[in-house]
Amino acid sequence: MSITRAILIKSLVKTFYRQNTGLLAFLLFMTLGVVGRANNAGLLEYHYAMIRGMMINPGFLILIMFAWFIYAKKCEQFISHTLQRPEFSFLHILSVIDGGKIFGLLLLAQVLIYLPILWYVLLIAGVGIHQHWYIQVVVVLLYNLSLCVISAFWYLFLLRNTGTSHFAVRWRIPSLVRDRFYWTFFSRYIIAKRKVLFTAIKIYSCCILYLMVSRQLQTEYDLSMIILFYSFGLLGHSVIIHQFRELEETRLTFYRGMAVSLFGRFIQYGSLYFVLFIPEMITISLLTPGYLHYNDAFLFVFLGYTLLLLMNGILFIKSFRRMDYLKIIVAIFFIIFISVLTGTVFWLTLLCFILSVYLFFSRYYLYERS
Repeated sequence: MSITRAILIKSLVKTFYRQNTGLLAFLLFMTLGVVGRANNAGLLEYHYAMIRGMMINPGFLILIMFAWFIYAKKCEQFISHTLQRPEFSFLHILSVIDGGKIFGLLLLAQVLIYLPILWYVLLIAGVGIHQHWYIQVVVVLLYNLSLCVISAFWYLFLLRNTGTSHFAVRWRIPSLVRDRFYWTFFSRYIIAKRKVLFTAIKIYSCCILYLMVSRQLQTEYDLSMIILFYSFGLLGHSVIIHQFRELEETRLTFYRGMAVSLFGRFIQYGSLYFVLFIPEMITISLLTPGYLHYNDAFLFVFLGYTLLLLMNGILFIKSFRRMDYLKIIVAIFFIIFISVLTGTVFWLTLLCFILSVYLFFSRYYLYERS
């Protein structure tokens, strides 16, 4: 391996996977270790059905392609920000290298961090060729290749034009009220710093819920598999919630010293997660009563909102590292999985709600960042 290639891989690829190991491991485990067994279907049968759905349903394929775009955007943002960080300024020396060679190295770096998508794309291509879906295969391959190539060209442009910032649409929350509430700091943080991640989570959570409910319940009213996918999407919010706690401990420490009652503080957090949960509530309302019974719609709303509060409450126990926190999230999913099998989802949700309230009121003032 050349020195230049080694520097790029260590600086970009290894750093990317080091920072996202927990999230990627969680997603890999959920897609390979759990999904496909909840409804007595084998792992291969499940993914074959998923790929078949992509190939024969243009709408589903477009949705998946948009999800790939979100991940590619996340990769692009990471490398773009890395190249602009002061501690990685030495990488701009690479701009003196021949353009074709450095482009190839940047393309290699993009491909390596895009591998979690590429391996599945190759699986899709294999199934598509076997089933003679040649047009769909070409579209999928060219689309993902274009994402990698365009990203590599952008990195090359950044290297040769130091100080250039990526074009971005600036969103601003209109001031509907004169008072600025505590929860609005987090909503502004999402729009300013985490809009891509937030959009990806909401697309998965809402679209999967709508597609599974509207299609599966046409033939058989069974919510077991749907609840598992729905819970998985909600637990994906754990990444954002963990970042909220980091934001509080680094930039919003003033709030702990303000003259606000503990109940008032709980209302602020409750308002935050109510606002974050609005897309799912809208999706559930669109499915009710045409596909969902009213009592089941209430269960979906109650379960979703409770999981958000519980994930927030857990972070007041102690300062968890991201990987340790994700382990707890996986354990929660297994508990939900058992409750689905035993038909105790409502009682588990009620217990989790009580636990989330107890954790907040008992641990808020005892919490200290370690």
